[in-house]
Amino acid sequence: MPSFSRFTPVVNSLTANLWVLFLVALLIPLAISAIENDNTSSQFPLDLPSGGGASDDEEEDAPETIIFYGQNYEGDAFFWTLDKSGSMGWNGEIEVLKQEVTQAVMSLSSAAEFSLVAFSSGHILWSAQPRRATSQNKASASAWVGQLHADGWTCLAPAVIETLNICNQSHKQQRQIIVLSDGAPVCNGIDTSSSALNEITTSNWQQVPIHTIFIGNEAGGLGFMQELALLNGGTSTFIDP
Repeated sequence: MPSFSRFTPVVNSLTANLWVLFLVALLIPLAISAIENDNTSSQFPLDLPSGGGASDDEEEDAPETIIFYGQNYEGDAFFWTLDKSGSMGWNGEIEVLKQEVTQAVMSLSSAAEFSLVAFSSGHILWSAQPRRATSQNKASASAWVGQLHADGWTCLAPAVIETLNICNQSHKQQRQIIVLSDGAPVCNGIDTSSSALNEITTSNWQQVPIHTIFIGNEAGGLGFMQELALLNGGTSTFIDP
């Protein structure tokens, strides 16, 4: 019977070579993958240096400056309380108001928020919530201001408190309220100056700056508007009509 013992070394050698080739075939893809991962890591580092750039939120919250009746106001959200009482129509102040508000609103960037409240014997709202200053919203607000007409008393306090309620819904960091009037807050024949100061300041629990603009030459009205701004961390401006 023939012996196969002489073939055993050859078989063992072939088997060993096959195992080597098999292992090489497995290791080559792994090596290529490791090289690719290393290149990717070098091109796109995971750890960025601090201060490398502002986030979207930081850019959106950056304050901007508006000009209203010649005064600069800096913030990221603006809320107006506007007098449309009868006396605002005596010398054309209501028409100037429309122009000033429209120019200020149209200058806002889309990152800003805003709203408008107008008052006389009662008050009306453009929006009960803060609105982004998109092109559509700015056009809507401008049209709303354009249809205001002067009549009635100067029932200021409820309108400012309404403005505060709208403002308090905003999460912006530099909110500003601007109150414009041409006289003391005489509502239904009663001078409400003292109670108005107390009610507004008490309602301003978030301590939003309330700036005032007074148009006119009435000493009582000027004093009231100055005191309102002083109590609420704002500025007071006098406009000689």
